[in-house]
Amino acid sequence: MTLSRFWIKSVAAAAVLAFGATAAFAGPFEDGANAYKRGDYNRALAAWRNLSQSDATVQNNIGIMYMDGRGVQKNMPLAVQWLARSAANGSSLGQNNLGGLYRDGKGVNRDFSKALTYFSASAAQGNAAGQLNLGLLYMYGQGVRQDLTRAYMWFDLASAQNLKQASYNRSLVATKMNQQAQLQAHNLAQRCADQNFKGCA
Repeated sequence: MTLSRFWIKSVAAAAVLAFGATAAFAGPFEDGANAYKRGDYNRALAAWRNLSQSDATVQNNIGIMYMDGRGVQKNMPLAVQWLARSAANGSSLGQNNLGGLYRDGKGVNRDFSKALTYFSASAAQGNAAGQLNLGLLYMYGQGVRQDLTRAYMWFDLASAQNLKQASYNRSLVATKMNQQAQLQAHNLAQRCADQNFKGCA
């Protein structure tokens, strides 16, 4: 169970590094998180090394470190491997970040269908960045048929989590919708939230 998360990357770039400790690993995880915040990336990696085989959040963080070249030499294939491991182990952050790589064609061939799959998995866990990125795919019709109602819905959900970029995009989409369509999208968002984000896509 994640106790806390602090995003230190822009969701526009899709890369989100999290600091969340599981109860069993609070000591080493927090040591690594504190080292990372101080810019001591080598110490962060050393603290997280023993957790890297089992902790999906650590796998996400190491993937971002390889993507950015922090504490390690920048290596996109390794970044993809770590983020894929994190995503497969159920991390909504790993899913969102891997989706961003597929959307942008960084370290992998651009594949909007795969981006949609990973953003959908992240959004279904209530991850605001995943919801924002899924909304963008619907807004632009990338990997899915363009659907402004669905875009508005996902932006609305992410906006409810105080993600300013989602509020901006919701306003942008709203200019292309009448009030009835906006109300329908807002009601879909309410229903989705009531269902704990399951079965919304």
